[in-house]
Amino acid sequence: MDRVREVKPARLFGVSDGPKTNDPASLAGVEASRRIFREAIDWPCQWEILERDNNLGSYLSVSRGLDWVFERVEETIILEDDTVPDPTFFRFASELLGKYRENPSVASISGDNYDHPADWPGPETYRFTRYHHAWGWATWKRAWKHFDREEKLLPLLQDREWRKRQGLGRTEWAYWDRCFRHTYAKKLDAWDYRWTLSLWAHDMFCIVPRLNLVRNIGFDSLGTHTVDRDLADLSMHEAQSMKFPLVHPQTGRPDAVMDARVFKNHFQKLEGRRNLWQKLRDRIFGKRAKPI
Repeated sequence: MDRVREVKPARLFGVSDGPKTNDPASLAGVEASRRIFREAIDWPCQWEILERDNNLGSYLSVSRGLDWVFERVEETIILEDDTVPDPTFFRFASELLGKYRENPSVASISGDNYDHPADWPGPETYRFTRYHHAWGWATWKRAWKHFDREEKLLPLLQDREWRKRQGLGRTEWAYWDRCFRHTYAKKLDAWDYRWTLSLWAHDMFCIVPRLNLVRNIGFDSLGTHTVDRDLADLSMHEAQSMKFPLVHPQTGRPDAVMDARVFKNHFQKLEGRRNLWQKLRDRIFGKRAKPI
C-alpha cells in the first residue's frame, strides 16, 4: 500500500477473502489487512473493497474477485498482498496496457521476471512469453473473459494435435500436464494454472520485463503456496527500476528459445529443489521441519 500511495491511482479496488473457520489468527489478519487498505488511502481516489464473509480459498477468491473488478473497469493492474513493486512497475504496466489494448493475442503484462538479463539477445525492454507470471501483473477484460470458470478446457490435454501445436518438449509438457490436472482435480487451490491453460487454448501470450520489477516477500510458513524459505533467496525477488522510454521488441510472438531456458532454469529447477516428502510435509504442517 505504500507503493500504491506513491502513484496515487484515481481508482482502486480491494479484494479480501474471508477468514478461515474457527481460526482467530486468520480473522485477526483479515481484519488488519482490511484496515490497512482503508487507512492507506489518503489521496483523492474512488475506491471499493470486496469483503468476503467466508474463506473461498485462492482459486475462487482471486478469480471471482477479478470478475468483480471487470464488472467495473476494462483493464487493471493486479498486486497480491505479498508483492512489493518498484514504483516504475506502474508506469511500465500502464504504458503497455495502452499499447496492446486492442491486440487480442496479448493477454497480460507481468512485472516479475525469471530471465537473466544477460541472456537477452537485444536491447528490448520486454519480450513476449507463453508463461504467465503473477507477482504483479496487468490485464484487460477482453482477455480475462477467456478464464476457464466452467472448467471446459481439461479435455484439451487429451488432444494430441493441440498439444503438438504448443511446441513443448516431452519433459516440459509432463510438468504442465501435471500442474493442470492437479489444479482441475482440486488437489491444488490455485487460479493461475487455469489461467495459463486458458491462454494457451486461445493462442494468447504474455509480456515479461527485462528487469524484475516486483519482489515477492511471502515465502514463509504463513504462505498458502510459497511456504519454502529455501526459495526466498532467489535473485529474481530483488526488484529493480525500469528505464524509459521503453524499447519495444521487433517480433510480436513469444521467444521459444528464451522460454525453453526459463523452463529449465526456473520451473524445472525449482521443482527439483524439494523432494516429494518435503512438499507433502510443507503442505501438511505448513512449515519446514527443523533439520535433524
